[in-house]
Amino acid sequence: MAVRPCVSDNAAHSSNKGRMAVVHRQQIGGFHPRTVAQPMIKSNSSRSRRGDVQGQQVETFRVRAGDPDSMDASSDAAANQGPPTLFWRVFAALCYLVPWIDSISLGREVYRRFRNLLVLYLVPGPLAKVYFSSQFAPLIIFFVMFLSIVKNKKLHHFVRFNCMQAIMLDIVVMLMHIVKAYLPAEIKWSVISHFVDMFMWTTCMGTVVYAVFWTLRGYYADIPFVSESVYHQVALSEYA
Repeated sequence: MAVRPCVSDNAAHSSNKGRMAVVHRQQIGGFHPRTVAQPMIKSNSSRSRRGDVQGQQVETFRVRAGDPDSMDASSDAAANQGPPTLFWRVFAALCYLVPWIDSISLGREVYRRFRNLLVLYLVPGPLAKVYFSSQFAPLIIFFVMFLSIVKNKKLHHFVRFNCMQAIMLDIVVMLMHIVKAYLPAEIKWSVISHFVDMFMWTTCMGTVVYAVFWTLRGYYADIPFVSESVYHQVALSEYA
C-alpha cells in the first residue's frame, strides 16, 4: 500500500482551494473568462473597420480638393491632385492669347489716344500673324484647344478650366465684332463708334488681363456668367 508524502497532500489541498476560489469568483462575477475576450475582438475589428472608413474618407477628400472631375478616374487622379505648378500656370495663361489676339483689333481708337497701351498690342507678337494667316486658322485652333486640352483628363483641371474659359471669352469677343459690323451707318461713321470701340476694347482686354493675372497666381479667375458655364462644360466634355 503506497503512502503519499504530506507535502503532496498539502499541495493538492492548496490547489483544490485555488480552484474552488476561482470557481467562487466566477460565480460571484457572473461571467466566464472567455466571454471577456469576445467583445474585445469585436471592438478591435470594428475599430479597424472604422479606421478603414476614415482612411477612405480622407482619400476621397484629397481627390475632391484636387479635381472634382477625377472621382471616377483613379488612374488620372495623380495629375489632378495638389495645387498647379508654375508650368501649369504659365501653360493655362497662354491659352488666353486667343481672346487677346481677337481683342487687339477693337482698340484702334485706344491706341491712337493712349500710346502707352501699344504694349498690349505688341504682346502677342508673331502669334497674331499665324492666327490671321488663314480664315480657317481660328477654327482649327479652336478644335485643337478643345480636343487636345479641354477633353484631356491627363492634364490638370486648372489647365482645362482656363482653356475652356479662354474659348468662351473668344466667343464673346467674336460676338462683339459681329455687333460692331452690323451697327447702323449713322453710328458706325460717327463719333459714337469711337466710344463703342473703346468700351468694347476695355471690356474684352480688361477681362483677359484679369484672367491672366489670377491664372499666373494659381487661382481660378471667376468671371460672372462665364466661369460657372465653363465649369459645367469641362465636366460634361468627358462624357460627350
